[in-house]
Amino acid sequence: MKLITINKKLLLLFLLSIAVLSCVEEIPIEPETFEEAIVIEGSITNEEKQHQIKLSKAFKIDTTGPNPLSGASVTVTGDREYIFEESEPGIYTSTKIFSAQPGVEYQLSIQTNGEEYKSEPMQLLNNREIASINANRITYEGDDGVAITLNQESTQSDANYYRYEYSETFKFNSRFFKTSDLVIRDGIPVEVPKTKEEYTCYRTEESQDIILANTNSLSEDNVNNLLLTFIKADDPKLARRYSVLVKQYVISRGAYNYYATLEELSGSDNVFSQSQPGYFSGNLENINNPDEKIIGFFDVSSVSTKRTFFSYEDFFDSEHSNPYLASYCPIESPDLPHLIELVENRNVRWFSTVPVPFGTPVFEIVPASCVDCTVFGSNEVPDFWEE
Repeated sequence: MKLITINKKLLLLFLLSIAVLSCVEEIPIEPETFEEAIVIEGSITNEEKQHQIKLSKAFKIDTTGPNPLSGASVTVTGDREYIFEESEPGIYTSTKIFSAQPGVEYQLSIQTNGEEYKSEPMQLLNNREIASINANRITYEGDDGVAITLNQESTQSDANYYRYEYSETFKFNSRFFKTSDLVIRDGIPVEVPKTKEEYTCYRTEESQDIILANTNSLSEDNVNNLLLTFIKADDPKLARRYSVLVKQYVISRGAYNYYATLEELSGSDNVFSQSQPGYFSGNLENINNPDEKIIGFFDVSSVSTKRTFFSYEDFFDSEHSNPYLASYCPIESPDLPHLIELVENRNVRWFSTVPVPFGTPVFEIVPASCVDCTVFGSNEVPDFWEE
């Protein structure tokens, strides 16, 4: 089994400034400069939902990223025609909920600025269920932490290429638990009871790596102990309780080769070379101008999901201190004008009140992030959450 991990944030940079290298199988890299290219991102799956296609323009000299491409006409044709409408700049969402069906060829069509782009017809591949998602405490590259791994087993041999995404949700506490807050009334700071939950929150983060697995060279179509992510012991994600939802996409050989080519380029010392810019294509073309440079790949994928939970205490004992998202929490007692400004701007939270005999009490404050967990997440419990 071959495992490939690519960071999404580097994807555009790889495409816009790459060296001329040998590539994976069918995808040629052309040693040719270009001023701009249309970027097409999207796929449809066997999930019953509204699907999305993202369109943008990438410019070689633009370091701020691609610009959304608006005003396009986007359709996917299969057993019927599915219309996509622009829901956000450059993001096109299907007007109807649908799922890709076996045995149907799907083709993406885009019309914009007088040009028409089409993908190769693609079919849905057979699905594979994830057997298990496991969490184990290990030492990885010298660091103590928890590894999240995946197993997938199948006696069939027609689905050999996989892509993985995951969504992490973790429960965490603010550094300090406080029952009071500060408000300003008639120009005077007043200690009052809290009116919202600020101690326990939840935060969700999407994976930033594209993870590929290839079982084509194996006698069985099994993925064993695939490392999805490693979380260091001092990462706040582990502080209370953690959950990960893993998505497994069965992808085409062409899609695998496309992403694998990115991996090959990312491993090159010359990947950021401006003196030898290059370009490689996916499965989309301008039907009136086949030489136009297009970045992206349209695929039809089957998806399976699996979720797991674990708590900090499952792996760590009292000898470890729970990590916090707020790392710097100085306790201060500013003068009254400054205190009023900070409280009104909600930059701070109440820490304590120090009585002063025959005088105005002194209020101690800390940065809001040290008391209010909603700075980092939501105080609403996710629907899927299990304790």
